[in-house]
This record gives sequence, C-alpha cells and structure tokens, in this order.
Amino acid sequence: MTAEVELLAADALIMAGTDMPVVDQAWIDMAVGSYIQPTLGGHYTGVPVDTPAQFWPFTGPEDMLFDTSVEGGTAAIRAAIDAETDQSGHSSPTVVFGYSQSAVIATAAKRRLAESVSTETDAPAVSFVMLANLDRPNGGINARFAGAVIEELGWTFAPAAPTDTPFPTVDVARQYDLFADFPRYPLNVFALANAVVALFYGAHDYTEVTLDPTDPRYDPDTVVQQWGDTTYYFIPTDTLPLLRPLRDLGADPVLLDAVEPALRVLVEAGYDRTTPFGQPAPAVETTPLADADELNRELADAIEQGRSILESAAPPAAEPSTAAAAPRSQRDVAESDRAEPVRAPRRAEQAPRTRPRSEPSAASRSDR
Repeated sequence: MTAEVELLAADALIMAGTDMPVVDQAWIDMAVGSYIQPTLGGHYTGVPVDTPAQFWPFTGPEDMLFDTSVEGGTAAIRAAIDAETDQSGHSSPTVVFGYSQSAVIATAAKRRLAESVSTETDAPAVSFVMLANLDRPNGGINARFAGAVIEELGWTFAPAAPTDTPFPTVDVARQYDLFADFPRYPLNVFALANAVVALFYGAHDYTEVTLDPTDPRYDPDTVVQQWGDTTYYFIPTDTLPLLRPLRDLGADPVLLDAVEPALRVLVEAGYDRTTPFGQPAPAVETTPLADADELNRELADAIEQGRSILESAAPPAAEPSTAAAAPRSQRDVAESDRAEPVRAPRRAEQAPRTRPRSEPSAASRSDR
C-alpha cells in the first residue's frame, strides 16, 4: 500500500458475515493470515467482535431487517474502536476487518469516524480491511444502485465507500462475486446469470483464496489498484461459473472448453473493466456503442480460439496403408471367378451444402 501500516503489534477487530454472528478462532486466523498481514504487514492479536449478522428472511423468520442489523453491527464496532482509545484520546494501532455484511458495517464506521475528526493529525490510528464489500465503488451491489431501497427487506443501498479519509483501507473482491463484482450493465443476461450461478459455486467464499503470495492458493494474476486511501485487490476466477453446472452434469469438457472463450466475452460485456475500482460506477442499462467494435473483435478472436481447441482435441486422421498387395495365387483367382459379382450400391442423394454463417462479435475482458 502507499499508506502502508507497519506495526510491531496491533489489535485486529474481526467481524464475520451474514448469519455468522459469533467469530471463532479459525475465522480470526484466516482474516489475519490470508488478508491482514499480507497487505498491512506487522503482527496482530485477533479480537472477535460479535454483530447481529441477520438478514430477514434469509437468516430466519424472526430476524432483523438488513439495515437494522447493519446499524447494530456499526454500534458494536464503534464501541470496540473506542475501547482501543487510551485516556489521552489517542488510539493504539487498530485494524478493523469486515466481510460481506460486516464490510458494510466497517464502511459505515469508517465514514462516521472520518466525519468525527477535524484534521488528519486528529485521526486515530485505525486501518480497515474489507472483503466482499457491497459498497465497493466499482463493483459493489450497493454502489451500483446507491440510494435505492427494498422496503420489504429493509435494505437501503448505501453509497460508494469513501476513499478520501485519513484511514488506510484494503478492499478485496473476487471476480463474479454477486455482492462485490456485480455487473455494471445488469440487462446483460449472460453477466447477470453468471453472477447468480457464481454465488452457488463459491465466488462469495473468501476462505478458498488468499493474498499471501507464499500460499499455493494465491493467484499471481491478482489485480492491485490504488485509489485515494484504499488499495483494491481483484482476484480472478479461472473457470466461468455459468458453465459449472454443465461440467458437473458430465457434459463433454472439450466442447465446454471450446465454448467458454466466447461465452466469457459475452459475460464480460456486462462489466466496466476500464473504470478504476475506486471510482463510483453506478449501474446503467446498456453497454456504450463505442465498445461495439472492440466487442466484435474480441468475440471473433474467442470463436477462433474455441475452434482451435476443438481441432487440437480431434483424433488424427488415419493414414492410408502403403503396403503392397500380396500376389494372388491361381487358386484365389479361380475361386473369385466363380463368386457372384458384387453389384455397386445405388448412389445416395447428397444433402445440399450450406454456406457458413458470418461469425458474431465480442466483449471486453477484465483489465488486469
């Protein structure tokens, strides 16, 4: 990070996600080892912070609405941050860790903390690490529809997370995570369907990936961007989630591999990979027409890539035998002369030839 926090020892206030009100040691170890230490450096003592972590009706028929749960969690983390403050009014170095719903809580706490300080020198030594943040400026589902309200769920879509505060922040998203990498062009049915399927295939699970480069689960193609006070990480997804159900059902893997390049281009057409992660990018209805030519080129290239995959997987054609025919004996000739002649089969009617269709066009891949 530009504003890297070098700490000899610090407390890490650890929250979990929806339907995870109690933070256990395994979650603390994951938060510190996979995300906090690799990005901020230093050594940390994990301090669990319990939150309501409710979202009616998904977590239970008697549970809180989303906004109420977030408000309760924000009060809990603010109390935990205040507890880190000594009598002189200066806080000891503290890291706040949030995931999914608690990333929204952490964002709300960061926003209120920034509003409470008059100058940067008055700011407490607090940093934030957020995974699957719904408020991620370019990608978070809240930021895509900022200001919208689903009254039945009590869910208000918060504005994009601030990036102009004195508090160093890390924001991590997995590609195609429905909550942190929501399509900017949601009318793209390929992108929207892919994001929904990805939810069921682990795109929202951050325990399977890491930012620790010494860990074999680390993806070296992870994209890193700096914007204001925040360092953004974008962890790519190798296999397109939209094809995972067909793979699980046993469909021909070669055929799916051949289809995937073109299908991924169509999925990526639903995203804006040129806008930085830290710049608010609300949802819009259609992809700009200026991108149409590039889309066509990329789709044509993807179709050609798929054709190459099919050709490379096809078995080689059998070569004609070059061995000389063995000479026939007089007995063979005599027997063949007595055999009934073989009549040539009637010539079958040939199907009319069809002209190849013109090849379609394309969509942008992620800007890595």
